[in-house]
Amino acid sequence: QLGTTLLQGPSMLVNTGAGVSRPNPSMFYLPGLRSLPFWTPPHSADGGGKNNSVAFNDPTLKGIVTHVESYADAIREEYLTCCDIVKSDYDGASDSGERALHTGQWDWHSYILNGKKQLPFTEVCPITTQCLREIDPNVFFDKTPFAFAFFSTLNSNTSIKAHTGPMNLRLRFHLPLIAPTTNNVHNPPKEKKPYKCGIRCGNQYRQWIPNKAIILDDSYDHEVWNDFEEIPGNDKGNDNRRAVLLFDVWHPDISLFERKNIERMFEYAKHQGWIGKQ
Repeated sequence: QLGTTLLQGPSMLVNTGAGVSRPNPSMFYLPGLRSLPFWTPPHSADGGGKNNSVAFNDPTLKGIVTHVESYADAIREEYLTCCDIVKSDYDGASDSGERALHTGQWDWHSYILNGKKQLPFTEVCPITTQCLREIDPNVFFDKTPFAFAFFSTLNSNTSIKAHTGPMNLRLRFHLPLIAPTTNNVHNPPKEKKPYKCGIRCGNQYRQWIPNKAIILDDSYDHEVWNDFEEIPGNDKGNDNRRAVLLFDVWHPDISLFERKNIERMFEYAKHQGWIGKQ
């Protein structure tokens, strides 16, 4: 007989509002993994919140949060330089799946794109590159065709519709660099956005607070939006864009042995032509 267990995280993450959300990846689902929409608690616009708290008190994830947050100021400076020098590698004019999801202007500047490192990024952003390379290579998710690490810029009046990631094998980090914020509640009424610039994952909401990392499971239904108006005449870095460093790590419940075999599985599928760019 098959039983069903709903896993709950620590108390900081229990208050999820009405209804129940579950992961629903579009391609690959590995059963038996602990599951939460967000693995970090909300922070207020003044930076308040539980410092470096992570669901299940996972030591690896806590260490990565501390590590990337320590680099945040330097990464922000490189981000601003990168936007001036390196062209966005997101093709908004294409008919890709990403293009169908969003309205407005969404820019990418990639360190890893579909599992491939991008040389222009490493040359312009050596500190950001160093920060990511210092993450344990057995934890950093960079060796599959579904591996990404990039500066994601959600400009004013831009949104990305609800969607799910392809798998539940990874957890996604957002390190916010620039973000307009509002002091609103953390648990809104159903079907109401609590923030003018924010993210919903499952039935939970967050706003981005500069220098405060967010960890989410993108195999849950999720969406993002920036409803702030553009501020005319302001210098770069002083406008209403939302900019984050986005990267992925392996789900901590997947063993190293399993990770290596999963990488080989996806590499085989790629060579067979079963999967391409995702």
